[in-house]
Amino acid sequence: MRTLIEDLLPHAPKIGLYVAPGIPSKRLRGATRDYAKDAHPEDILALYDGTFLGNGRDGIVFLEDRLIFQNSDLEPSQTVHYRDIVFVESSRSRLRGTHIAMEVNRGRATFSVKLDLSKHPDSLEFIEKLLSKVMLLPDSTESKETDWSAVSKALESLRSSGSLTESDYQRLMSFRS
Repeated sequence: MRTLIEDLLPHAPKIGLYVAPGIPSKRLRGATRDYAKDAHPEDILALYDGTFLGNGRDGIVFLEDRLIFQNSDLEPSQTVHYRDIVFVESSRSRLRGTHIAMEVNRGRATFSVKLDLSKHPDSLEFIEKLLSKVMLLPDSTESKETDWSAVSKALESLRSSGSLTESDYQRLMSFRS
């Protein structure tokens, strides 16, 4: 992901784009204190500063597996995992501003989110290109192996609650070998 960001996002302060390690600490602090509280500054690969004042308190932070954004202080921050993005489309309008609309799939529900890039509309093409590429990447976080620790805990919980008989528990656990 780091390579993809370095290849597709320019370090261009005039259009609000900063790529690590060149992200100013003031902007990192603003983002992590305001809307990206779950992100550690050292894990942020890139930042779009969506403020006029340059304080980083609105915008987007790009991490290895997700992005976190807040369009304005009037909206809550949102987290979108790259693996959940199913559609990306940009729009420019003098009246409505510059946006990237994304369709995000979470389980059985798909919903729309908008990234507001109106403060720095020249960043649109770069961010759209990045998101269009990352949504096509295979999910590297998925393991092909069974997490037997998680299976064991779940089966033990079912057995303890009486929802799973001892013989069924033993039979299911025998698949581990």
